[in-house]
Amino acid sequence: MNVFWTSVEYKYQSDDLLRGGFVYAFVKANDAVSAYERIRDVMISKHLTPISWDFICPYDVETEWASEEESIHYKELYKKALHYNQCVFDEFYAYEK
Repeated sequence: MNVFWTSVEYKYQSDDLLRGGFVYAFVKANDAVSAYERIRDVMISKHLTPISWDFICPYDVETEWASEEESIHYKELYKKALHYNQCVFDEFYAYEK
């Protein structure tokens, strides 16, 4: 099993102030299809409708980010997904209506 990650654009199923947003998500899965299904199901349970997926691929722990803080942050999300076997989300960035 790998930890897959993705960037997902979503819309709110019912929110008068916010239209949607995007979020990075991490999940342990056998393949990209399983990762997609697990993340999609969790988002729907949170009343979010995924509308666009930029990518779904195994996370490379050697990925270089703009800063050391960001590298540490995303490695921690990766580790949570790996050890706790659940979908782990970064901050949800929302768009106003």
